[in-house]
Amino acid sequence: VIGKKHNLLREIKKNNIKWIFIATPNNTHYTIVKTCLQKGINVFCEKPLCLSPSKAKYLITLAQKKKLKLYISDLYNFYSDKIKRLSSSNKVYRSKLVSEKDTEFFNRFMYHDISIFYKFLKNDRLKSSNFNMDKLNKIYKILIKLRKNKSIEFTYNLNSKKKNHIINNIHIRSKKDFLKKMIYNVMYNKVDIEKNNIKALFIIKFLHAIKKKVKYVH
Repeated sequence: VIGKKHNLLREIKKNNIKWIFIATPNNTHYTIVKTCLQKGINVFCEKPLCLSPSKAKYLITLAQKKKLKLYISDLYNFYSDKIKRLSSSNKVYRSKLVSEKDTEFFNRFMYHDISIFYKFLKNDRLKSSNFNMDKLNKIYKILIKLRKNKSIEFTYNLNSKKKNHIINNIHIRSKKDFLKKMIYNVMYNKVDIEKNNIKALFIIKFLHAIKKKVKYVH
């Protein structure tokens, strides 16, 4: 484990590292991933790859040029089969107690929900977004409308001791160890890196478009 007290480049050189797993704050991903790729190391990065669509695209292109593997964590892909179709009006509800000041729910929670909906959203387009927040109670609501006359309402309650994740009355949470399965699949070449990269870039662009439409500033 390379923590903040270690020198990344020195540890890479000393240990002849082939893969590096990045689980640092979101705003540090770009620089660390770029450094590792430039040093010829395969990268498994926690979502999101980075906060800028253009920088995410650059990193994906860099990995391809260097013939390296760049995988962006896609844990909720394992839950996507629970949602069989997108109805005209869809509802997402998530609750969790977030005690710290950070209320940046887009990359914490909404990223996962866009991942679950990806198979429907990739062939559609964002039409409009509406955002309401109750800062005092840490409740955030986003209503998005799509070109194909469908809508999704996301409600995130970050002030609840009860953990819930419900999409269209379907409970998403599972006791299965999907994290272990995902890492196993990556290490043993059982994933499609190109499809993973395309999906990760789509989600970053989609969230970026929502933020622009609702003029959200963290």
